Amino acid sequence: MKVKAIVFDLGGVVIEFDFSNFYNKIIIQSPLNKPQTPIMLEFFRQSDMYHQGNMSDKEFYQLACDLLQVCMVDQSDFFEAFNSIISGYNPDVAAIIKNIREINRYKLIALSNVNSSHWNYILEKKWDFIDWFDELILSHETHMIKPNPKVFEYTIKKAGCKPEQMIFIDDGLMNIHSAKEYGIIGIKYTNSEELVEELKKFKII
Repeated sequence: MKVKAIVFDLGGVVIEFDFSNFYNKIIIQSPLNKPQTPIMLEFFRQSDMYHQGNMSDKEFYQLACDLLQVCMVDQSDFFEAFNSIISGYNPDVAAIIKNIREINRYKLIALSNVNSSHWNYILEKKWDFIDWFDELILSHETHMIKPNPKVFEYTIKKAGCKPEQMIFIDDGLMNIHSAKEYGIIGIKYTNSEELVEELKKFKII
């Protein structure tokens, strides 16, 4: 069946991450030194609420204060370190997206678990590839995060085609498996060279 829509994850596929600055400026400053694993797991579990837009910046900062005991870092410095997790973007994947955009036969959708702080930071960068998407499905706006099945129900509606006419590219296996439950074609992203080869199988590029 002919592909009509291509859905890209952003973080870990197009956008690159580096946690070192956040770790050095925030985590190491904690009086807990290296916070115990259960505390860190709880922090990132609670972070899902922030990604879903169900927690304000102030509440997220307070969460870090309470769990990690880093209140000696003021809120603006905390978010500066938090946003530094976004280290740049992959120009090779951006070039693939641009190539698909110029073909102009496919609906391009970005599907991302992204909080409002990171998203505003991304917009400030004015990266061209953001404008190449027809739809932006962002967790802090939809209040849903992958791999929640409802995210993919929503994405199918936005794509305006059958699930089997959609390709979903993500670096997370759980997200790929969830999409496949709906019949969406899943491509596990590892690097740009393999992505090109996978897309060639569908005669996309």
